[in-house]
Amino acid sequence: MSKLNSKSLYIEKISTKHIDQGWLNWINDADNLKVLVTVINKYSRKDLLKYIKKVQKKKDQMFAVKIRENNEYIGNIKINDIDYYNKRCSYGLLLGNKKYKRKGYGLIMFYKICEYAFEKLKMNKIFSVVFTDNYESLSSHLKFGMRISGHFKNHFKMNNQFKDVYFFELTKDNFKKIKKKFK
Repeated sequence: MSKLNSKSLYIEKISTKHIDQGWLNWINDADNLKVLVTVINKYSRKDLLKYIKKVQKKKDQMFAVKIRENNEYIGNIKINDIDYYNKRCSYGLLLGNKKYKRKGYGLIMFYKICEYAFEKLKMNKIFSVVFTDNYESLSSHLKFGMRISGHFKNHFKMNNQFKDVYFFELTKDNFKKIKKKFK
């Protein structure tokens, strides 16, 4: 594959077809389950169908991410809690296809989230939370250019334990600077 850039991936609206193309397997993978903030023990196809309807009802934006070169589905991105008045939203990312992990695709997925939020939705800021022990995600966020804006102790309960999180954010102005290295 040639050098990765912003055009290496494309997004399409999430749909029921994606459940069987990898999403159901990824969401139930043990490695993914331990880093996802909103998670149940095991997802069924029916759970994901309900999830898609919930996303649509809340007017969140969720996309399947595919590699332009071979059309392979590798993960999902989601923009939620969209506040048009204050021009901010939160985001989530799942690079589910293990074949593409640690190869730079996660950074391009961050780019796609930002590009959509800032250029299509006209947001001014995006933000998310990451478990403090999710070193791979912490590293990716920082490498992309996200900024830690808070540390919240005992913020989420997982497996009967409370976990700490970092809040990450990025403004539209900061994205303009980052954008140059992905062209």
